[in-house]
Amino acid sequence: AALRRAHLFLDSIVEHLPHMIFVKDAAELRFERFNRAGEELLGQPREAMLGKSDFDFFPPEQAAFFQQKDRETLAAGKVVEIDEEPIDTPAGQRWLHTKKIPILDADGTPRYLLGISEDVTERRRAREALERVHEELELRVAERTAALRQTEAHLRQAQKLEAVGRLAGGVAHDFNNLLTVIMTQASALTGPRNPDAKVRRAAEGIVDAARHAANLTRQLLAFGRQQVLQPRRLDLAAAIAALAPTLGRMIGERVTLVLEPPSTDGADGADGAGGAGGAWIDADPGQIEQVVLNLVINARDAMPDGGRLTIAVRDVPPVGAGRPGVALRVTDTGIGMDPETEARVFEPFFTTKATGRGTGLGLATVYGIVAQSGGSIRVDTAPGRGTTFEVVLPAAEAPAAAAEAAPPARTAEARGGETLLLVEDDPAVRAVLHLALRGAGYGVVTAHDGQTALHLIASRPGGFDAMITDVVMPGMTGPELATAARRRQPGLRVLFISGYAHGAAGDGPGPDDAFLAKPFEPTTLLRRVRELLEARAPGA
Repeated sequence: AALRRAHLFLDSIVEHLPHMIFVKDAAELRFERFNRAGEELLGQPREAMLGKSDFDFFPPEQAAFFQQKDRETLAAGKVVEIDEEPIDTPAGQRWLHTKKIPILDADGTPRYLLGISEDVTERRRAREALERVHEELELRVAERTAALRQTEAHLRQAQKLEAVGRLAGGVAHDFNNLLTVIMTQASALTGPRNPDAKVRRAAEGIVDAARHAANLTRQLLAFGRQQVLQPRRLDLAAAIAALAPTLGRMIGERVTLVLEPPSTDGADGADGAGGAGGAWIDADPGQIEQVVLNLVINARDAMPDGGRLTIAVRDVPPVGAGRPGVALRVTDTGIGMDPETEARVFEPFFTTKATGRGTGLGLATVYGIVAQSGGSIRVDTAPGRGTTFEVVLPAAEAPAAAAEAAPPARTAEARGGETLLLVEDDPAVRAVLHLALRGAGYGVVTAHDGQTALHLIASRPGGFDAMITDVVMPGMTGPELATAARRRQPGLRVLFISGYAHGAAGDGPGPDDAFLAKPFEPTTLLRRVRELLEARAPGA
């Protein structure tokens, strides 16, 4: 009776265990015992299992694997643990963590094999899901890291270009002062009053060389975003269409020029880029023309054997809280660029052309003009598949109506008898401008800074007919001087001159102020002074 109670107690424990428990005889590996958890897992009543082997219930390969592990356990005479083994059940494939234990008799001979199997399918699935999440996270981290490195590279490139631009702008400003002196002095020797023809020709050569140098400084200032811009409302598509004949002559017969009609890139408007039938932007027409010409020349040179050059204007819808834009895309079918060339494409003086074929300032100029105009530029290129430059500029509202055409202005006389106040901190520039203005008949009073100029205005009862002032000066800028001078002499006409952009040293002249960019020739200065004097007084 006690033995039976002990058997019942042990049977009850085995039946209530949550893991599958089975016993096989050691000789033929046939099942001799199964608990309830085993029945539920395999979907078989224990009566159908007892006396049978694995080959009666499982596929041959799976049954052979089970019995191989059984015999390894019996031969070793110790526990064998199988971390994960698959098993086919009516509910589908399950994964078991199994311990196989040899049951030995008094002589140490294996008589039975005890198996304890825990269903670890859900644990395995959770682990696999975690591994997938981990792999996805690693992939995202790798992608973000690559994007961050690319952003860092772009930032370093932008910082490098910014530093070079500041250096170029500073050098160009000082150089413009020197060129103003050179052009003014040399121009004085080119006139008919000089009886020496050889001297005149030499002076003309000096002026011509100075003009070329002035063009280089303008490009440097454009790259450094210190170029003088005079923006106005402009239809980009119409401007490019007007340039088409010039572009056609530039690229030659071997390159086919295609001007795509303006269209939208998903914006709400249906009237073409910029809305209201035009691709409207606020930009300096001359600078935008430089952008187009430089991009077209670059595309032409990338197609030495000919090809197709496509210029397109597209609306760019706003991204997030950003403004809508107008995109200019210049695409060629040329040789393309490798990553090393692409990384340096906007650097000044970097060129892949042969010596003497280019200065390396074309795309640097484009970069500076676009950045100074509040836009952006990107490159899409690869060796052998051509290049696309995309310039995106802020979109502007279309003008309500075409402005009335102004009557043609008469040709201004360069000479005059008015009295001018000339304010310039550079003594060499001040001297040559004084000479040029006096030579044209004007009375000229000079000042080297703003305070001296204000003292002269206050001490002169009749005031001055106009003031010519540099924009960037120590102590007081030209615009600050103009504001203070007009409080002392209301309606004073002012012509600003500078080698810097507006606002390069604080507040610059307003868009309606008269401005003349250095370097300039004496004839240009005299014409602008005459136009200023004959214009309506401010506030009139």
